[in-house]
Amino acid sequence: MRWLVIAVLVAIVISMASALVFMYRDAGTGKDRMFKALALRVGLSLGLFLCLMVAYKLGYIGPRGIGK
Repeated sequence: MRWLVIAVLVAIVISMASALVFMYRDAGTGKDRMFKALALRVGLSLGLFLCLMVAYKLGYIGPRGIGK
């Protein structure tokens, strides 16, 4: 589960970086690529959130205190 969360977080950061690059490259022209990259980031974030909620509900992950 830990590696899945890390992989999705890395994908979110890559999507944000690509949107930034597209914003500068496509200055003044169509912003379709930037919007698609940002929409992908939102979809990944939502998917990660839902996956974590389901994993918590099914008992795959649980709350942990400090030092545990």
